[in-house]
Amino acid sequence: MKRMVKRLLVGTKRWLTEEPPQPEKPIPFDNSYEWIGQAFRQILADPVGGRYRSYAWGVLQGASLAKVLGHRSISVVEFGVAGGSGLVSLERIAELGEQKTAVGIDVYGFDTGKGLPKPKDHRDVPYMWEEGDFSMDEAALRSRLKQAQLKLGLIEQTVPEFLRTDFAPVAFISIDVDLYSAAKQALTLLDADQTKLLPRVFCYFDDIMGYGYNDFTGEWLAIHEFNAEHTMHKLSPIYGLKWFVPQEFSNDRWIEMLQLAHLFDHPSYGMIDHAHHHPVLDVDGRWRWQD
Repeated sequence: MKRMVKRLLVGTKRWLTEEPPQPEKPIPFDNSYEWIGQAFRQILADPVGGRYRSYAWGVLQGASLAKVLGHRSISVVEFGVAGGSGLVSLERIAELGEQKTAVGIDVYGFDTGKGLPKPKDHRDVPYMWEEGDFSMDEAALRSRLKQAQLKLGLIEQTVPEFLRTDFAPVAFISIDVDLYSAAKQALTLLDADQTKLLPRVFCYFDDIMGYGYNDFTGEWLAIHEFNAEHTMHKLSPIYGLKWFVPQEFSNDRWIEMLQLAHLFDHPSYGMIDHAHHHPVLDVDGRWRWQD
């Protein structure tokens, strides 16, 4: 008993004499993994923004790339909204990302509004998905959204309609549509006019790991066909990304579910993608443009 009390007293003394943990020293913005990693940790501390790590990383990568290339705004897109938890988190991540980069971030969510369409053939992985899976309560979702825009209907209709509108360059895309046929249509967004895309677009694919996922069905097949059908636009894994995210997240599954769309013929593809001059940090902790 005496030994237990002594250990408790020693531990209490050590706790009282230890210096409190110091806040992380801000890293100047330069589109580096160091800066992105620090901003990533800060967004994950938010109860809403921190729910989707893949979204936080992809949006920060896209926004920081846009900033050094001179864009003042970008678009981020989720295909497959369902109940809306991902879109609500993406909206909050965009809000926090704007504060950290001074790049405006518009959020779009594409969904049928009625759940999955009926699988067409074996390529749509019919042993996993049924018509109507992941339905949406549209009214309930809209009541939770602040600025994100919903695009409801079949993707083969809503994407062409979207491409005819004006929107900021797309920097991040999440594809969580399960079916090959829907994923193939979602990837047509990467055929937009080059003024509506960054030269490198960060893409997250939700349905490519584990289970029966393979190169010949589902989202993997859509990826492979996209690469086969395009000469100057290619999707590629971000090799070794686990070594560049903050160490505590290096074994997360989402890291292997990110790909980068390279638009080799984009006018800005060859521009240096790190900052030559550090932006100014305002007294409220936000970066502002240095004209």
